[in-house]
Amino acid sequence: MDAPACFDVPSEARNIDLDLYSRQYYVYGGKAMSRLAEANVFLSGLSGVGIEIAKNIALAGVNSLTLHDPQPASYLDLSTQFFLSEADIGKSRADVVAAKIRELNAYVKIDVFSGDINTHPVEYFKQYKCVVLTEVPLETQVRINDYCHKEGIAFASAEVRGLFTWAFCDFGDKFEIHDKNGEEPVEVMIEGVTSENPGVVTTLDKAPHGLEDGTLLSFREVKGMTQLNESGRVFEVKVVNSSTFTIGDTSGFSPYQSGGIATEVKKTFHMNFLPLRDALEHGEFSIADWAKMDSSPNLHIGMQALHLFQKANNGQLPRPWNKDDADAFIKLCTEVNSKTKLKVDNLDESLLRKLAHTSRGSIVGLTAFMGGLVAQEAVKACTGKFSPLHQWLYFDAIEVLPRLEEGQEHDPENFQPAGNSRYDAQVICLGKKLVETIKGLKLFMVGSGAIGCEMLKNFAMLGVSAGSEGQIIVTDNDVIEKSNLNRQFLFRNHDIQKPKSTTAANAALAMNNELHIESHLKKVGTESEDIYTDHFFRSLDLVVNALDNINARLYVDQRCVTNQRALLESGTLGTKGHVQVIVPFLTESYGSRRDPPEKDVPFCTLKSFPNQIEHCIQWARDKFETNYNLQPTEHNKIVDDVKDFIQKLRETGGGDRLVRATKAVKYIENRPQNFDDCISWARITFEKNYPNKIKQLLHSFPLDQVTPEGGLFWSGAKRPPVVFEFDPTNSLHIDYVRYAAALRAKVWGITPEHVNPRKDEDNAYLVKICLGTTVPPFKPRDNKVIETDTNKKKEQVEAAKEEAIVEEFDEAKFTETLDKLASLVAASGGKLVTHPEEFEKDVDANFHIDFITATSNLRAASYAIAQADRLKTKRIAGRIMPAIATTTAAVSGLVSLELIKLADKRTIMADYKNAFLNLGLPVVNMAEPSAAEKTVITPSVSITLWDSWEIKLGDITLQQFVDHFHTKYNLSVTGVFLGVQMVYVTMMPGHSKRLPQKLRRVLTSLSPQDVKGQKYVDLIVTFEDEGGAEVNGPAVRFWLVGKRRKAATASSSAKTTTPSSSAGQ
Repeated sequence: MDAPACFDVPSEARNIDLDLYSRQYYVYGGKAMSRLAEANVFLSGLSGVGIEIAKNIALAGVNSLTLHDPQPASYLDLSTQFFLSEADIGKSRADVVAAKIRELNAYVKIDVFSGDINTHPVEYFKQYKCVVLTEVPLETQVRINDYCHKEGIAFASAEVRGLFTWAFCDFGDKFEIHDKNGEEPVEVMIEGVTSENPGVVTTLDKAPHGLEDGTLLSFREVKGMTQLNESGRVFEVKVVNSSTFTIGDTSGFSPYQSGGIATEVKKTFHMNFLPLRDALEHGEFSIADWAKMDSSPNLHIGMQALHLFQKANNGQLPRPWNKDDADAFIKLCTEVNSKTKLKVDNLDESLLRKLAHTSRGSIVGLTAFMGGLVAQEAVKACTGKFSPLHQWLYFDAIEVLPRLEEGQEHDPENFQPAGNSRYDAQVICLGKKLVETIKGLKLFMVGSGAIGCEMLKNFAMLGVSAGSEGQIIVTDNDVIEKSNLNRQFLFRNHDIQKPKSTTAANAALAMNNELHIESHLKKVGTESEDIYTDHFFRSLDLVVNALDNINARLYVDQRCVTNQRALLESGTLGTKGHVQVIVPFLTESYGSRRDPPEKDVPFCTLKSFPNQIEHCIQWARDKFETNYNLQPTEHNKIVDDVKDFIQKLRETGGGDRLVRATKAVKYIENRPQNFDDCISWARITFEKNYPNKIKQLLHSFPLDQVTPEGGLFWSGAKRPPVVFEFDPTNSLHIDYVRYAAALRAKVWGITPEHVNPRKDEDNAYLVKICLGTTVPPFKPRDNKVIETDTNKKKEQVEAAKEEAIVEEFDEAKFTETLDKLASLVAASGGKLVTHPEEFEKDVDANFHIDFITATSNLRAASYAIAQADRLKTKRIAGRIMPAIATTTAAVSGLVSLELIKLADKRTIMADYKNAFLNLGLPVVNMAEPSAAEKTVITPSVSITLWDSWEIKLGDITLQQFVDHFHTKYNLSVTGVFLGVQMVYVTMMPGHSKRLPQKLRRVLTSLSPQDVKGQKYVDLIVTFEDEGGAEVNGPAVRFWLVGKRRKAATASSSAKTTTPSSSAGQ
């Protein structure tokens, strides 16, 4: 027998701990991971940015990481260096943190180098694949880089100085890039290739190909022009339009007939870099914020001047907000600018003074951002995966400085460090007042996974909630798995299976014991609205999303809009990330813009006509859900109260009554008594799912079938299937039986046996039972309906089947079947309970991914589709989001910068920055958020999504409620709705009779569950203006009044409160 198919993984992945690295594996792939595991990296400097780089490189899984930093820890470190505490003041930073870095990844060897890199022989660095220097004198950087460049050792340097940060990369004269973007290879189906020079390729159904000029393609399954299919042959693309491209001279090829798939072939690139000494004069700048295009050249001058200042002042940076030091620094900037070839015509003195004023300080937003970015560059250096930074990146966060009124200047005293405070470096950048404001924040964070861990670390460094009035509330209903440890760095091995939120909260407290943090285990959604009420949301200063799915994000976003609370939204996908700041009455919300929904795969494609492995995996996933979850769950409901099931089935008029009753009986009759029965069942389902299904399909649609238009039915996206019979020597066939039987056994409470594919005796036993199983003969049905309409949804197809069943309904048979069902349940003595399987992708011992891998690959074999290994199947079936620590760190840093602005209650759009980044390219794009869209209701009233009208008019009638809007806004109410309930619609007969009634009573009678015990209800009200045009108003919150308060409110004046002056106040 062949090697076990379901345990097959790419050879380069076999030495990788996939339980730990699975999410990272989906970003880098096995070859890059293997290169990473062999790489040795040197890192000097362990202040805030250095410790971020060290953390991220260790989590990535290099072979060894050597740390260097003889500097003693100081209070200035504690604002950003999360592995230091006050107890470490005066100790060597490298010696203190080395043990803590070791805890992050047992596979990485952590060494400490204690020599002086300013004088140490540069030959020492020959042992490293990559050298990273942070906050090292520029002269030393040049000296070490000269050697690294000559020896082909990748070099990177970075600094964070106050509100400014920069990075530099030099990967040598000819750095080899194996995959410039890390995207999955593009694959397109084709329907035509011309025989000419150049040959033009047309995609099937004019589908967009997504290719670029210069892309290399290989072809397979092309009929006629078979030269395209030749192994090893690739063709270079030149794009014509979105659905056609040329591939060079095809005039000598055989004529194209039909079919074909074109697949992108990743090609190797080379990138050349200047050494640092040359790049200082000729370097290229990557622009992160196009609104600050002039900042990079100015900061390039400032960086060099800052090193000159340190050299002239015994290594000291300019004193915080000291005019004399700033003046001396500006003079040095002028001197550097006069000598450089990258001269700036007009130096931005204001920007450069801010660099001087804040250079001794630092904030965690910048250290986290740059630490993520530079660590990713180190990974690129070790793997050749993705495109390196070429060559300089400058970035600033000057918007976090407290905003001044025109003509005002910052008070230097506000920015002076105390000298013995963990917030000293932060005070230099933000000022004492803003730091105290941050301490007093009341913040709610939803989620404590990868982004959540990074955010809690950042909160600890910032001191969020450290004041007497401050509080962090974090909730997450998930527990820690081993796969989390690769990027959720607050967790350790001993934390596995502990709650994420409480573990992360405790880790944050260990970093800063001044925090006031409360952890919950609740999922935020409709089911927890009794806990996370509107009052709860309105008690907050802001909300932070650390979520990994769109529906949850939209829910939290809507709650923030309803309660007019700021929201920080972010997310990552591999090397990509985004940050969105959502400010009440200023910006749009997360839900204001939605990516177009992914196009659903047609039901008939999944059911009968797959053409991609994804279709096969989804089909297999559906088989798992049906056989091992839905059917046993439905069965348990039946046997739990069979009388109720029978009664309801008798009362329903559905045409599938007999079918449902028959299935219930067969499910019980066919229950296994032992594992051998499970094996036999699996063998029979193999026959049904593969040979029989394909035989029926080809019976209904023979290979020579033609369409009404005269074309071949089996063409284009419809791949002709082939029939294969059960082969006991084929490991994939036996794998299917193995895992299908094991799961059926688990459902029925039977211990799975003979399930080890590595044991010959287990395989032999499975074969023996399979060969002894009587498989019912197959007879094709002439009247079998197989849906071919790609526009038909699953629900429509199943409804059509039900209608067909109605005509065949047999009442006597139905009664007989129900009686038999009742008899079977009664005779069982309560021993019919099953154990449904909830799909779980990360537990290998549960057979879930094994079953789906075998099932989908057999399906793929039927249609000549390339099969998927277990890892790829797991990613697709489990909908796993590729994730790495570097992107998470960078994104969390940018979120933290926006948090500071929200704490300062900024009301000017230009102060805020949304971000999109792709560290793989690398690209960072910062931009102002989009403004909340205004809707004009009347010439004097306009609203945004943030507005709501609150009606506090006492115990009024429905008529008074309607009249209020006409009086206040000259709007005529056309409808009032409470959820889906119509409270009042002008066009509905009889609704006018409700007008004299108390509105509270009308609402209670229609939907008591939404009214009783509530202080208010949110209503949807539709209007017409005086011209008869339909008008959409804001949400309307009607405050209810209890009976005891009726008298008190009768004499109160009617008024409408609006949160926004734009809403007509």
